[in-house]
Amino acid sequence: MFGDLAVTTPNFVREDARGLFVEILNGGGWETVIHGSMQTGAELGNHYHRDCNAFFYLLRGEAEVSVRQIDENSVRVAKLQAREGVWFKPLETHRIVFLADADFLLLKDKPFDKDAPDLHPCPVSPAEEQA
Repeated sequence: MFGDLAVTTPNFVREDARGLFVEILNGGGWETVIHGSMQTGAELGNHYHRDCNAFFYLLRGEAEVSVRQIDENSVRVAKLQAREGVWFKPLETHRIVFLADADFLLLKDKPFDKDAPDLHPCPVSPAEEQA
């Protein structure tokens, strides 16, 4: 039931006496950039987007990310450390569980529309849908 979820690492990292420079992604047409902080044990997700591509990047902390195509039963899972990220494509339900206090970035190629949100509740675990 569980498979590996592809984890993305930075394209370029430079750390010296001045500080840190990390090129997280190279390319993409992002319309929304979100910064968030979550406490250990917090959970986000259990939803999908019909039209939106998103990229989740962990700046600090540790998280477990689970993803499933809504028309399939197999779940892909990855444990993320700081400076790692994953893509969420349309029709992929996703869940993020924070295993340590964390800071993250969430990039989306569509802006949030409060009058027509592209946010559809759907548990990652197929067994939860039948309960």
